[in-house]
Amino acid sequence: MARMSALRSREERGGIVHPNALALSRRGWWLGPAMLLALVLLVVAWFLPTMTVERVPWIWRTKFSIWRVVNGLYADREYFIFAVIVLFSMVFPVVKLLAGLWVWMRVDALGTGARRAVSFVGTLGKWSMVDVFVVALLVAAIQVSIITSVAIHAGIYVFTGAVLASIALLHFLERALAQPRLRVDAQG
Repeated sequence: MARMSALRSREERGGIVHPNALALSRRGWWLGPAMLLALVLLVVAWFLPTMTVERVPWIWRTKFSIWRVVNGLYADREYFIFAVIVLFSMVFPVVKLLAGLWVWMRVDALGTGARRAVSFVGTLGKWSMVDVFVVALLVAAIQVSIITSVAIHAGIYVFTGAVLASIALLHFLERALAQPRLRVDAQG
């Protein structure tokens, strides 16, 4: 019976956005579009060249993107490193932003669920820089070689910018859910 009333109330609301969600508040409306933009930039950054590795000057030069590195690691059967890079540079940042979008749209900012959502967002935030750290380790590992030089490209900046934006946006989301002043905005 409780399930029926929940379904009925969702139909009465007429959409997937909770009526007291931050998505409908005057101060929190911008978080969703900003998180979507960060998500798009993150995916674009996977395919942009992040670095050029040059072993013998002017003879052997290769451009790498995160996507190309992941494919190369899988082809070389380096499954552990492949899994670490895919998990922390691809899966986790996407899940983090999708979870933030879900909280922005579906969590009742006036209810008790907001406290649990703040805790959840805070937990995600603690792992936020691992994805940038993994890419930095990759660049550093290549730089160690004496005969190799590495040039950094736009992909690494776009990726880092998207990750930093997601960190900031999840922080703003956490603060918006915790501030009573914003809860009043959500009512009207």
